[in-house]
Amino acid sequence: MELTTDLKSMGFCLSDMNETDLDDFLRVDRLTFQRYITEFPDYFGDRYKPEIGTDCFYEKRKLAFFKKLILNDEIVGFMNYDQKDDKIDDISIRITEKAQNRGIGTLFVLHLMELSKKFCIPVYIEAIKTNPVQNIYKRLGFEFYEPDDKYKKDIQDYCCFIVYNPQ
Repeated sequence: MELTTDLKSMGFCLSDMNETDLDDFLRVDRLTFQRYITEFPDYFGDRYKPEIGTDCFYEKRKLAFFKKLILNDEIVGFMNYDQKDDKIDDISIRITEKAQNRGIGTLFVLHLMELSKKFCIPVYIEAIKTNPVQNIYKRLGFEFYEPDDKYKKDIQDYCCFIVYNPQ
């Protein structure tokens, strides 16, 4: 994925996450996820748990794509996905407030759609029901679906399931 010239001129760049980025990952993760902890305390608990964020960081490092978004030398977000033979999943976009509404989320979703079309595989996304990023997915042709996996039953109260099938 390549950032647009406009984003680069604003001071944005995209780079691989590495071992030394753990503290920044936890900071961004906490800032962008706190809203959902507050909204869904029965599922997430009453506070951000850095040990879960740390485990998440190391799991994401194994994925096909795990990048940090930098704005003027400050990590302001990260995004990731995994590409398998039959699908693209494990998708996450976390962008702090100061970097939102600049088109980065849309650019990332368009990148996923390009990969989907190129390899003729669907893109599966799980999103918190109250996350406004769903508007991007809907606008770009993603559809909601009901999961059939048993473990997904545990998260249906706070999560929705979205798929893009290449045409």
